[in-house]
Amino acid sequence: MGFNQLGFLWTVIFPLAVLLYYFFRKKYTKQTVSSTLFWKEVMKETKASPYLKHLQRNALFYLQMLAMILLVIALIQPFWKTKALVGEQALFIVDTSATMEVNTNGTSLFEQHKKDMLSLVEQLSGKPLTIITTGNQPKVIARQETNLNQIKNTINDLEVSYEEESMSKSLDFAQSFFQNKATSVYIFTDKLDKQSLPLQYEQVSWNVVGQTKDVSNISLKRFGATKTNTGISALIQVENQSNKEKVTVLTLSNENKELVKENITIPPNETITLSFNELIESTLLTASLNVKDQYVLDNSMNIFLQDQFSKVFIDSSMHSLVRTAFQSLDIEVSSLPPEQIGLLKEEGIVVTNQFGLIDQLEFPSFFIGRNDTAPIEVNGVVQTSEHPLFSFANLSDIYVNSVYPPIEGYTTIATAGEEPFIQVSPRGDIVVLSDIQMTDWPLSPSFPLFMWSVKEQLSAGNAYLGTFSPNERKALSLGSATNEWELYTIDDEYEYSIENGGAFIAPKKPGLYVLRSNELEKNIAVALSQKEKEIQKGTTYTLSGQKVESKENYSQHSFVPYLLIVLLLLFVIEWEVQRRRGFTS
Repeated sequence: MGFNQLGFLWTVIFPLAVLLYYFFRKKYTKQTVSSTLFWKEVMKETKASPYLKHLQRNALFYLQMLAMILLVIALIQPFWKTKALVGEQALFIVDTSATMEVNTNGTSLFEQHKKDMLSLVEQLSGKPLTIITTGNQPKVIARQETNLNQIKNTINDLEVSYEEESMSKSLDFAQSFFQNKATSVYIFTDKLDKQSLPLQYEQVSWNVVGQTKDVSNISLKRFGATKTNTGISALIQVENQSNKEKVTVLTLSNENKELVKENITIPPNETITLSFNELIESTLLTASLNVKDQYVLDNSMNIFLQDQFSKVFIDSSMHSLVRTAFQSLDIEVSSLPPEQIGLLKEEGIVVTNQFGLIDQLEFPSFFIGRNDTAPIEVNGVVQTSEHPLFSFANLSDIYVNSVYPPIEGYTTIATAGEEPFIQVSPRGDIVVLSDIQMTDWPLSPSFPLFMWSVKEQLSAGNAYLGTFSPNERKALSLGSATNEWELYTIDDEYEYSIENGGAFIAPKKPGLYVLRSNELEKNIAVALSQKEKEIQKGTTYTLSGQKVESKENYSQHSFVPYLLIVLLLLFVIEWEVQRRRGFTS
């Protein structure tokens, strides 16, 4: 506690003067009493409660003395001090990665950080606060906010995003808010090395709030499976991230039943690798650990076992620009002689013009031109129908000189003039009814985009779209003419709807999901990154810039408003006392 205006302490002479006047004033008034009949009874009542009688007789004096003393105290402006954040502004960087779900003291580290933030908010003292959440794209969820209620609501609404924190991006992003102002930066995470901080700012105080508790965690690090001639072979890695030997139960199951259940022992701070062979044919495999540790998100993993075409085989007789377009998409491309196309047994996307092989190829393929007929000249612009292949590729600006005759029974999805230009077979083959040299298509940006859409369309012919990281953004050609898809969990709980052709954003929580559009269904898996499976003990520390005082900062809170309220109440009581006694008595 302190005083801002001790110079006004001289005003204490006023209540002292009133006090002296009280001692020298006349204490009684002479009055003739006609009878002493009830004198003894009155004296008994007075002696029974002398202090109360004294207070009743001198109530106005005590009220005036108290009011004057409070006025003197108000003039010297008393205040009390509370701890406050240093600087002109504050900035919170909040780690929302999956490791924030580690359990500490019966609650998650993320919830503990939220409590710490709410406590610090009380020390803002009117300073603006900016809150940034981490991730591949750091977000500002509060910008220079001073409203305490709004800040608290924002903090209470924070949620874990499960993606990697990418702290370096968040730190770079945060620097744009310093603006040469003295700033207190608080970083709420699990572990952050001092070397990662940009310490060149002299007016910035860095405060890292980390995970300081020892954590016991058993992590299912890796899980892979492949089809063999004798069934399915699976490989699993399990890591013990604690200092004690751990015993747990590993379970491996498919969509219908449990395939493997085995007790495993893991030495402290070691990783063991387990292999399982000749498992029965399955579409989905799930590996899980039956262990009670402080981080449950890395105790299970899922993989789909479905055909995924990641390789492209191109007929060497095709124009070189076709191969260049696929190679520019970072796709593995192999060139084969024309006579070997029909003998190909390896799984992949085949690109050729040998239309006679369409019934011999095992999987849907991509045909550019035809070698079994002659082309005809066309005149007119290219028009496309609504189809996933054109979600990113706009063909309206290309010129087509000639096209081959269309195939009866195939669906035409693009025309050049009045003639079919691109068709799709009933089983999913894509046919471009023109050679590349008959068009100026390679000069258009739509050419590699169309090749990418072809690869996505043919690879997505199965029901599995792949494994995504939480909140991963990716353009997908989903293969539905309706352009509407709905995302559900594996337990059939609705998540949200997406539009085909837009950027697909994976769910944030790890697990299995299903995309549905009419009768079509496609499975996806969301999995934690390897970094989010490592639980590390961190520290809490503070680093101050050269122009930031290291001593604690405090804010002053004045007593004067409260004293004025009490004074107002005293004036009302004095007026009531005076009114009851009579203003002229």
